[in-house]
Amino acid sequence: MVVKRYIEENLKHLDQAYRGEADNKKATYYSKLAILELCGWIEISMDGIVLTHCTKKVKLPSNIKLVENNVKRTYGFDYEQHFRKMLIHLIGIPACEKIERTVDVGAKAKLEAQLSSLKTMRDRLAHTYIKGTPQANSIDAPSVTKARLADIYDGLKAFQKALNSL
Repeated sequence: MVVKRYIEENLKHLDQAYRGEADNKKATYYSKLAILELCGWIEISMDGIVLTHCTKKVKLPSNIKLVENNVKRTYGFDYEQHFRKMLIHLIGIPACEKIERTVDVGAKAKLEAQLSSLKTMRDRLAHTYIKGTPQANSIDAPSVTKARLADIYDGLKAFQKALNSL
């Protein structure tokens, strides 16, 4: 199940801290943390969608273990490379195609665009550190990251709903 209450609270607190911070470096930390928090939530939500469907539909313990191991070995939140691959592993290509036809085209497109944009930022941020005085606007403010949540949540919920209809 995809639950956004906790990530909304985290992003809200980071945005409040960012807005109240006069120190540019600390504000940059809040921006970076907001992106990393959202990306972590996305990965956990994608895993949850797959694992919840698995527990509802897969009966053999060996197959459940197979799906669980596949999810554990998946690190990332790119649509094609991570989420779609987990879906295909769980339900097969024909069923995945059916789901992709069922999901609203706009919701899917927004989800993919947001994931792609976030992945680029996350990869850059996760493989560096903040040194010296950061440049203004070098990382999206928490409010920008928070605004991305709606498209991502709607897309994930659409996939969850389509998967539940199988």
